[in-house]
Parts: sequence; structure tokens; C-alpha cells
Amino acid sequence: MKNNLLSFLIFLACATATQLLSQRVAAQTTASAGMTLDQLKAVKAIKIANLDKDTYLKSGAFILDRYEERPAYVFNYTDGITRKIYLYKVFSAADTKDLGLLAIYQNTKTNEIKPFVIPGASADRTAWDAYIDDLKYVGEKEPGLMSTLTFVLSREMAGLLEGGGGKTDEGGAKKKEEYNFCFAPDAPVTLPDGSAKAISAITAGDVVLGYNAGTKSVAPTRVTRVDIHESDSFALTAVWLTPANEMTANGRGTLATPILFEATANHPVLTDAGRKALGDVQAGALLFHIENGKTVPYRVIRTEQAVRSVKTVYNLATEAGAYLVGETVVLDK
Repeated sequence: MKNNLLSFLIFLACATATQLLSQRVAAQTTASAGMTLDQLKAVKAIKIANLDKDTYLKSGAFILDRYEERPAYVFNYTDGITRKIYLYKVFSAADTKDLGLLAIYQNTKTNEIKPFVIPGASADRTAWDAYIDDLKYVGEKEPGLMSTLTFVLSREMAGLLEGGGGKTDEGGAKKKEEYNFCFAPDAPVTLPDGSAKAISAITAGDVVLGYNAGTKSVAPTRVTRVDIHESDSFALTAVWLTPANEMTANGRGTLATPILFEATANHPVLTDAGRKALGDVQAGALLFHIENGKTVPYRVIRTEQAVRSVKTVYNLATEAGAYLVGETVVLDK
């Protein structure tokens, strides 16, 4: 009787924390959409190859982005089993509207993975019914799952109530740091024919050269949206890159001329360790450059924060989820 009561209370706490978290996230999101039951099933079926490295990926009609860049929540219980919870935000790839959250539970002893798709507050009732069913009929069968999930959702909800995540000014507009996923107006975006065009001249509907991280190949992709932000000052972070597999460019023993790459500190780039904000990239890390259609690793030899500032910054959203700036692979926001 006591065990049944405890299970019910945990289930109730998890459901309540979920509802409050989804409402709070939706209230702080400028573009949201109601998740359908079919969308919930499709998101639940997405397979993530490496949960620790794949913090951002596009799969079919959806984009998964690690919630607030959080690492996995790790729980070490007295039964000796380590349990983890990974939390992703779910967006529609077509229009980048927020659909909800994906919580992935992992039992590291059995390597069993159990996904829980948490609909946004405006989702269809059938989608919410499916999530509640998963809590009841999947969550309760795995010891430790419900308590870990409840803790994670409650912890995130507490952070939001304290003002964390989706920071806004008094008028409700996003603060400037929320725009730090951008490039200077003169950033050269690589086009399918190999030429370049300033990002400030790119418009929605243009075709640029995109990148598929799974196949490590490039292909044309369409720009679905151009974000433009203005302020008194946006600081740019700089890294200098040289080919990782060769010490010289001319075969005569002289060092290759480093390539300068700039973006705001929070803009995500693809590194050998997965998705990283440019400001977190350190000397020695590998970024990826495209030469003659092939992916070539380039090593970071120097970094500098706030190398210069600009008043207007730009970012692209593409169908591929990644594009090239100065022939270096960058990821959509």
C-alpha cells in the first residue's frame, strides 16, 4: 500500500512539474506551435547516435537542441546503477517553432534508452494523453526512472522561476545576449558554386552550401530565415585556423598562413568534440573546413575574445541545419 502511494505521488509530482515547465517555457518563447500526436510519435522515434556529443541535430522534420546547453543529469543510486537524463528542446525544422521537450532516460548498466516527449502547453490533448501514458506504463516499470525525471523537471522549473533561461528585458524583449548567435555583415557565406556572398546580402529563399554532419558531405541547402539584430555593440570572438594534417602550404618548409574566423561568442560551430560555442573553443581544437567538396580538419592555433565589435549581426536558418562561413562549417542557432 505504501509503495503504491509513493508511486502515485511521484507520478503526480512528475506530471505537475511537466505541465508547469511546459507552460513556463512556452511563455518565454517568441515562436511556438502546438504539437500533434503524430509529431510526438515521430520525435519519440528519433535515434541519437551519441547522447553526450550530439547536443544539436536535425532529424527529418525536427531539430533537437540540448536544453540550455545542459550536460546530462547523472544519478548514482545505492543499487550501483548510474542513471542519466538528457533534455532537448524540440523545434519544427520548417519554421523553427518550439514544439516541446524531449527527455531521454538512460540506464548505464543495461544501456536501455527510454524517451519521453513532453508537449508544449498549446499541444493537442491527444499528445498530452500519450505523454501521461508513457509516464504511467513505461516510467513505473523502470526502478529509479520516475524519481530522476521528476527531479530534472522540477529543477529546471525552479531555475525558470528564478529567472534563468529565456532572459527578457522589462518590456518582454529578449536581452542582447540572446542574440549572440550571429556574424558580422561582411561574413562570407559559401555558395554552391564555390563563390562567397556577404551574409548581409543573403535573403530567405537563397540557396547556399550546406553541410551534413552525418555523412560529412556538402550539398546545396535553402535559407529559410535570416535573423538581423542591431545594437550599440556586438563583440566578436576570433579564432585562427591552419590545416591539421599538414605543417606547410607550399612544401618549402614555411608555415601556412592562418585563416581568421569570427562570430559572436555563443554561435555554435562543429568541432571534433561536437557542437561548441565559438567562445568555448580553445587552441588545439579542430574545426572543419571544406576544400574541393571535401571535409578537412583545421586546428585552432589562437583565440581572442572581443577582437572587434559591430552594430549589426546576422544569422541564417537553413534546411540542412548547417552552412559554411569562410568555408568553415557552422551550425544554425
